[in-house]
Amino acid sequence: MEMQEKDTLFLMTLAAFGAVLASALATFIQWIVVLPLTIAVFLLMILTYLLHRKGAVHFSENAEKWAMILTLLVFIAAFIYLYRPV
Repeated sequence: MEMQEKDTLFLMTLAAFGAVLASALATFIQWIVVLPLTIAVFLLMILTYLLHRKGAVHFSENAEKWAMILTLLVFIAAFIYLYRPV
């Protein structure tokens, strides 16, 4: 695995850790809403770390591609819903 790919996976794991920390702090205020998000991001952090250990770069690249396509489709649907004629 190239050094740049290792750096990217490390930064992804670090970002997931930051999301866990931020959502854990928010859990003290609104625990009913935020607790499922905290658990989901924590599981995502563990999955990212395991992918980093096994060297599954191709899987993460495909997952990134499909996540970007899904995000684009959600944005398109949101704009159609928001700006549809009445």
